[in-house]
Amino acid sequence: MKKQRNLRSMAAQAIEQVVEQGQSLSNILPPLQQKVSDKDKALLQELCFGVLRTLSQLDWLINKLMARPMTGKQRTVHYLIMVGLYQLLYTRIPPHAALAETVEGAVAIKRPQLKGLINGVLRQFQRQQDELLAEFNASDARYLHPSWLLKRLQKAYPEQWQSIVEANNQRPPMWLRVNRTHHSRDSWLALLDEAGMKGFPHADYPDAVQLETPAPV
Repeated sequence: MKKQRNLRSMAAQAIEQVVEQGQSLSNILPPLQQKVSDKDKALLQELCFGVLRTLSQLDWLINKLMARPMTGKQRTVHYLIMVGLYQLLYTRIPPHAALAETVEGAVAIKRPQLKGLINGVLRQFQRQQDELLAEFNASDARYLHPSWLLKRLQKAYPEQWQSIVEANNQRPPMWLRVNRTHHSRDSWLALLDEAGMKGFPHADYPDAVQLETPAPV
């Protein structure tokens, strides 16, 4: 049995390595996933990729919620708070569980004295969520692109830049190829349905199935 680990702290440390050190998540994530149970591998991946995908929004929110940024050895806490915000915004994890696990992540990164700070920031976000998101959605930050890139897109594609940005922000679907020596596509779709997962066939590719929600398979 694998040792129980705090996924939120693992995700925060991985994200910090990507953002601060320029490392590739494709290199960092697989060794970390080997340290957790099969059921936790998908969540760890979701937290890492999800935070990186919405990094500018989460940074914007933290700047609104905190008087000054976390620096130096406490920088990991900045990314741990991001992981907490991402769960509250984009996952179906119950808020109380998201908060509890994120706060406990401070112990895993040897910053137990900051548990109160993390809890306070996340609870403040819960109280001010509607107001903060309304302000965010009225700003250019909502496009989740750096300002320099937005300016270039606006100059190069004055009529299409918003469509381009929206397409960039779309989460790509997960496609699978059915091995028809073992199952027909329809029988495989039925197996997915029995497992509580929804899939869709492709009109032009008889071996292809799209999952409604990405999942480890």
